[in-house]
Amino acid sequence: MKLLLDEQISGKVAGRLREQGHDVIAVAAEQSLRGLSDPDVFEIAQGQGRAVVTYNRDDFEAIIREYAEAGRENHGLVIVHPVRFPSQDFARLVGALAGLLGSDPPGKSFVVWLQEIETRE
Repeated sequence: MKLLLDEQISGKVAGRLREQGHDVIAVAAEQSLRGLSDPDVFEIAQGQGRAVVTYNRDDFEAIIREYAEAGRENHGLVIVHPVRFPSQDFARLVGALAGLLGSDPPGKSFVVWLQEIETRE
């Protein structure tokens, strides 16, 4: 799975995930993507085969609904809870996203809330 991190998520998160071998880009780190509307960001992600990762649940769920109503598949949406994963807590966010990227792909047109990895002792 490939990811596009929405503008509220630091490019440092994408960089750390790329260091682990994942295909991740961040709007915040790409001059050509900064300031684009949410629908434009989502369209770019779809064109690149990427799921969008965002704190902006309401706007992106509306975009997902529009896709579904039009019978269009998409590459998915990962919603990040701002209390569970504060934007400045890079390590937790990177760990949870790495866990998602290391799991079985959820299929087309998925919407998931990002979860922390449960470790077994």
